[in-house]
Amino acid sequence: MKKRALSFLLIIITLAASVSACGKKKIDEDKRIKVGITMYDEFDPFTNTIASKIQEKLYELGNEAGLDVICDVTYSNKSQMVQNDQVQDFIHKDYDAICVNLVDRTDAMQIIDMAKNANVPVVFFNRELVKEDLERWDKLYYVGARPQQSGELQGALVVNALSDAKRFEQIDFNSDGKIQYVMLEGEAGHQDALIRTKVSVEEIEKAGYELDKLGDEIANWSREQAETKMTSILAGYPWQIELVIANDDNIALGALDALENYGVPMLPLIVGVNGNKEVMELIKEGKIEGTVYNDGITKGETIGTMAFYLGQNKRIPSDIEILNNKYVYVSYEMINRDNVDSFLEKATY
Repeated sequence: MKKRALSFLLIIITLAASVSACGKKKIDEDKRIKVGITMYDEFDPFTNTIASKIQEKLYELGNEAGLDVICDVTYSNKSQMVQNDQVQDFIHKDYDAICVNLVDRTDAMQIIDMAKNANVPVVFFNRELVKEDLERWDKLYYVGARPQQSGELQGALVVNALSDAKRFEQIDFNSDGKIQYVMLEGEAGHQDALIRTKVSVEEIEKAGYELDKLGDEIANWSREQAETKMTSILAGYPWQIELVIANDDNIALGALDALENYGVPMLPLIVGVNGNKEVMELIKEGKIEGTVYNDGITKGETIGTMAFYLGQNKRIPSDIEILNNKYVYVSYEMINRDNVDSFLEKATY
């Protein structure tokens, strides 16, 4: 009888411990939020800034709310298939929200279907997916900037320089009244690159300046590729280039590398986009005319805040302005020699 009683007591203790453990697990899960971030590539310093700020904001909000935050970042090596698998893995591991820097903005269907079926909200960023895809479910969002605005500001940088008569004479060093230029694009099919390229040229021509295009190359946001492409163009136009319009600062730096290595008699006007620290230092030196600040800090903090609340099935804070219940746009700003110091203070890379 004593042995039976002892066995019965052990069973009760074991069950009680099991119930207690289950209860503890449930409580812990209630105090935890899991967010997955998948990036198109690991070698892009601007998008890495965004990912870093997403994480920082998630941990900050989690600390304030007493929640344990798990945030994992994966890199897709520019493969949409790899990125699809990463999203699938996040969903299988019960992540509460997913942030996606798409590899292919025209191929978001599989990610959307998986997320919708699992009821996991997705915040896409920096590569704007097709409008019809974003509208397929009410828990899909996009955070980015208006590419037209970046093109307008790039064009304005050039127009401001050309509007000074003395500077126009310096820039137009063959004195033909036209500006010979090279366009270095970010990526084939990337919406920001396509619009930025088109609008920047339109802004300059709209101001009454005649342009003569000597080259148009795709550099895939890479400093090294930009240097290679620019060197190739210089072989055909060793002294004629008067303006370089680069889709981003990495490309602007690559163009400058090529020009300096080639030993051109006079540096052309160079403009970029993003707000790279090295570019801003070169603006102070006068080697680069200007750039357009792409606010990765605000983007990352906004995405992190949205993922934090969406992952808990809560309303996104009202101070985040969402257009058409889908889009959050962060404004670009022009950087030139007059204001570069104020932007250097918040440079992240």
